[in-house]
Amino acid sequence: MKYKIYTDISKTKIKKFVPQRYLTTFPRTWPEKCTIIVFKRGRDDYIPSTIVDHAIRSGKLDGKEKIIAFGGSFTVESIELLNSKGISYISLSNFPFKDQDIIEINNYT
Repeated sequence: MKYKIYTDISKTKIKKFVPQRYLTTFPRTWPEKCTIIVFKRGRDDYIPSTIVDHAIRSGKLDGKEKIIAFGGSFTVESIELLNSKGISYISLSNFPFKDQDIIEINNYT
């Protein structure tokens, strides 16, 4: 799974789509309904900007407000892309990997 998009999700129902460990940082002030993008969720799952860009360009987010992205670890470029589109994100790791770092690690292993 690269990502899944769920639209018009009630704040109280998000736990059905996202593991509990993500919800400890979920702001209580968000609206009752939001759209969520669920990427790979393991702590060692790095989400490069190409995958984030694909999700954004899928058309499923058009006209949506209060979008939240959940993922294991977003790259620096992914975070910049999410921020530029006004998309909030919650990740398990904030280690500052870049897209190129992930490519090099994958080529090494």
